[in-house]
Amino acid sequence: MKKIIVLVCISCLINSCKNREPILIEEIDTDEIVTITYNEKKIHSKDSVDIHFPKEFKIVMNSKNIIALDIYYVINKKMLADVVDYEISDKKNTKPILTFESYLSSQNPINIIIKERNYLISKKDAEELLKRYNIKQSLDKLKFGDTIKLIPYNHFRNENNKIINDLKRVEDSIFFRVTLNKGEIFVKREKINW
Repeated sequence: MKKIIVLVCISCLINSCKNREPILIEEIDTDEIVTITYNEKKIHSKDSVDIHFPKEFKIVMNSKNIIALDIYYVINKKMLADVVDYEISDKKNTKPILTFESYLSSQNPINIIIKERNYLISKKDAEELLKRYNIKQSLDKLKFGDTIKLIPYNHFRNENNKIINDLKRVEDSIFFRVTLNKGEIFVKREKINW
């Protein structure tokens, strides 16, 4: 009987090792700064500005067999184009990440910051935010390349329920696509917790 129990335990242990996901993802309640920028695309209205909500994710490479990692960001049921619609950067050095190639062999976790560039708010709402946080910059003089820093996202989300609840109406997601050296593909979806 003891031999059977030991064999079952060993079998479970072997299967759990085989079924281990190649990456682990954890969303972090980030202290990165929410920013306002000039409405570069002018898609909806000239009376709006872009507001950028940083999202932070901790990524742990769980396999030495990973040869590629790609990220797909889906907002309001639309897949965003990287570089144009969002930027990924390494939290340690704030440098943009265009490819994860140099991170794949690392056994150390990496924290990435994703800043989406497609959320617009009216200039009136933006002015209210500037007033609330005692920021003396003017939206009228805001031009391409200018950035107005508000407050850390983890504070912003607690103090601005109306904006955050608007974000929560749609199930936004981020997809992490891993390619393993045998050609296997593993996709992990993470719901964005606004």
